Amino acid sequence: MNIRGYQWSVLKKLLKQRFSELTEDDLVFETGKEKELYIRLERKTGKTEEDVARIIKSMQQAYLQQSTLL
Repeated sequence: MNIRGYQWSVLKKLLKQRFSELTEDDLVFETGKEKELYIRLERKTGKTEEDVARIIKSMQQAYLQQSTLL
């Protein structure tokens, strides 16, 4: 996973919209500790690691597309 800090605030909001059960604590992101974030997201959403990665990647792509259009 390749999450950049400046993107995380946007991605975090999108994840909370998609998965209302996620809390701020679930969405704490620290560089170098991405695996821990994935584990929390897997447990709270019931998704596999691959599903979580796919969801985040698609959100990143949508964010980057939107950013380049502005």
